[in-house]
Amino acid sequence: MANQLQGLDSMNKKIILKINSAYGFGLVKGSIVIYATLKNQTLQTAIIPVNKNELKFASDIIWHMDNATLKKLKMDNASIRVECFRIPIDKSNSNERLGYLLLKVKGAQTIYPTSNDRIENLSYKLIGSKNCSYDLNLSLLIEDSNDKAIGKSPEKIKSLKWINNKNKNVETSLKKKDNKHYEENIEVDLPNPDVNIMSEQIDISPEKHEYQNELHFDVDVQQKNIEELEEWKDRQMILFNEKMKTKEEQLLKEFNNKWSNDRKRIEEELAYAMSKCKALAKDLDKMSDKLKERDAIVTAKELELACQKDSMDNKYIGLMSSNTQTNDELSKNIFELKKKLHGSEKMNTLLRKENEELKYNNNCGLHVQELEEKISNLESNLEEANRSCMFFKERWIASVRKINQMYTKFHGTKTDDLLLNNKQNIQNILTNQLVERQHDEEKLRTLLNDISKLRHDMTNTNYLDL
Repeated sequence: MANQLQGLDSMNKKIILKINSAYGFGLVKGSIVIYATLKNQTLQTAIIPVNKNELKFASDIIWHMDNATLKKLKMDNASIRVECFRIPIDKSNSNERLGYLLLKVKGAQTIYPTSNDRIENLSYKLIGSKNCSYDLNLSLLIEDSNDKAIGKSPEKIKSLKWINNKNKNVETSLKKKDNKHYEENIEVDLPNPDVNIMSEQIDISPEKHEYQNELHFDVDVQQKNIEELEEWKDRQMILFNEKMKTKEEQLLKEFNNKWSNDRKRIEEELAYAMSKCKALAKDLDKMSDKLKERDAIVTAKELELACQKDSMDNKYIGLMSSNTQTNDELSKNIFELKKKLHGSEKMNTLLRKENEELKYNNNCGLHVQELEEKISNLESNLEEANRSCMFFKERWIASVRKINQMYTKFHGTKTDDLLLNNKQNIQNILTNQLVERQHDEEKLRTLLNDISKLRHDMTNTNYLDL
């Protein structure tokens, strides 16, 4: 039994991480190393310098363990952390992490040394890469090295198959009992026909007898493990039920509190809404009373308006009759006025003809022609007077300029007596020119008076002719 226990405790399980190649490292300067960590146990690959975009590692990272630790890792859902670091050329700088990834132990491929199963190689992208995307082509395996102790004889292979089938039957029976919630002990004893078959297939020898005892011991160990798992399951169910009860109580309390709060809030809202409805009902009553009063007022006004309309219709009929009479009278008056206007137009034409005849027959026409000639002569004289006035003005301005020039030239050489004489001469000349100008202005005034008189006479003669 001690030897059997030592065999069970041996490190017969391997977790192998095979890193085949890597892609996307063409721009990385330096070299690369990969670290793999499982359960605080870190292993690394060889340092590989970067020369190409595709790198070939062909390195394996192996963790040795027993069956119990492997089961514990699977139950804990443990994972392997794979990290890729860049080692710079300058060794003074620290290593730079390019990325990482996590691999679950449950997802590993299980292989046996005797089997010829194909190994699955998968590509993974590194997480946490800043600039580029890096890929690793690798495979995660679980190898059971206990199979190496078993030979390749057909009898042993048959016995192994029989044991596996028996274990499967036990597992199915356990599942059925778990589904039906039975709590009975499971006996894993071989039936008599199976034992007879095994005795027929396997020769009775001491080595084979020991091997059969080992198989029975394995079955007993499995039964104990199953019982322990059932006890653990029952405990966990009890804990789970207790937690569920506490959570249910908490949820019920929360629901009660929420329900009470919602009820209070809804009652308050309903009370507020009821008060609003009552106020609105009062307002409606008041408005209905006001509308009734307004309807009464409107009906009274409608009656008044109907009476006024009748009176207005009567007045309109009377006005229409009087309007027809006035229209007839106006039409008669218009006809008479048209007749008078036609007669006055005839009289006007006759008077105009007589006026023209009187103009040409009497001497008034000759007198008018003479007056027109006088007016034209006076207008020509007026134009000449204006021209002479402008000429005198220009000459006066030119003389003043010459005097100023002479004064500026001879200011330094002449004496004060000469200057006084020149001033007197200039004043005499200016007075003479002013006198002449006054005479011209008097002549112009007389001419203008004569022209105004002639125009007045012309207007009087024309009025008399008319």
